[in-house]
Amino acid sequence: MPATEDSNYSDIAVSVVIPCYNQGEYILDALSSVQSCNEPVYEVIIVNDGSTEALTLKVLSYLKDKGYLVIDQKNQGLAAARNNGIKMAKGRYILPLDADNKIRANYIPKGIEVLDKYPEVGVVYGNAELFGDKTGIWEFPDFDVNRMIMGNFIDACAVIRKSMWEDCGGYDSKIPDKLGYEDWDLWLGAIEKGWKFYHVSQVLFDYRFREGSMVSRCNVPENRRQLIRYIYSKHIGLFAANFINVAADKEYAFLSQEAYSAGWKLKCENLEKEHLQLLENNAEVHRDYSQQLQNANEKLMQTQAELQNYQVVLQQTQAEVEQMKSLFEQSKIAVQETQIQLSQMAWELSEYKQLQAESHNINLQLNGELEQSKANYETIQSYLEQAKAELAQAKNLIIAMQTSKFWKLRSAWFKVKKMMGVGKDE
Repeated sequence: MPATEDSNYSDIAVSVVIPCYNQGEYILDALSSVQSCNEPVYEVIIVNDGSTEALTLKVLSYLKDKGYLVIDQKNQGLAAARNNGIKMAKGRYILPLDADNKIRANYIPKGIEVLDKYPEVGVVYGNAELFGDKTGIWEFPDFDVNRMIMGNFIDACAVIRKSMWEDCGGYDSKIPDKLGYEDWDLWLGAIEKGWKFYHVSQVLFDYRFREGSMVSRCNVPENRRQLIRYIYSKHIGLFAANFINVAADKEYAFLSQEAYSAGWKLKCENLEKEHLQLLENNAEVHRDYSQQLQNANEKLMQTQAELQNYQVVLQQTQAEVEQMKSLFEQSKIAVQETQIQLSQMAWELSEYKQLQAESHNINLQLNGELEQSKANYETIQSYLEQAKAELAQAKNLIIAMQTSKFWKLRSAWFKVKKMMGVGKDE
């Protein structure tokens, strides 16, 4: 429900405070997630932290027209934006919601339930589901003082008691260069003031993970060192009181991480060795494959040369057949018999040409399909052997023809000529 000047204070338990700096493309999703809570026990306060983007300004103007309370201020940073929103809040509980995140429908009722039941609890937090550049469930651990002193593990999207916020002096707007850690600073202040934390083991909000977001600035080594110095100095009493536990936990975490890193280093070394072995094996396979390819190419060239020789032989055979036809033109019977034989030879020659075309296609397939080169070559060799055999048969047939009918006819022809007194014997 939008927060207006006419909102009934007694009906508002939770004030949802949404700081916004040039995040107009996301804020409507954030509002929609808040409105999924159907119980009229909350208000929404939007803090425009000096936005300059045209889309954001347009969206914020639209929300003002719809009755939402939008506080405009010069850019002062996230901590000041939250503080200014909370100062205007009518609820006894506060839920800080970043403009690019979303909450689940039961977060507000669950926060009210816990805080109403346990007055010593100042912070109620739940688990989150990541979306955006990374997905998955983000499970927060149950609260532990030593763990919190070592580093923050609770997101700012928690239902907090307003009196706790007041007791701690609000979010620290003087953190160096507004780098972040405002929420961690608030949690440490709450511990110092004696407030308790309550963890709900449910997914209660959705966290948009974005590469290069504001949080990434905290992970720059120089920024991290500056922030840690500031936080430790501000809460020196808390760190001093828990120094032994914190030091022991840090040493444990360091050694655990070192052992974990050593394990991964060993795994990486083994993987590198396996990778090198695979590279060597692949190189050897490549050499064998190249040699096989070279042998196949040599056999292919040899086969092509043989095919050319066979083609010359076939052409010569065709010439001899034509010569035989001219010699037998004067003899009707001989011509008829020769024509029958020549028809058979022409059919055989057609088969030889077809065989040559098939061999040529096989050769082309050998160039494009190296994996089948051996099989294709064996096929071509089989076809060639058959061609040789058939050509030998053809030659034998021609020789047989020359030694039998042709020479008999020739001898008979010259005898006839001699008897007729025509020409001389050769």
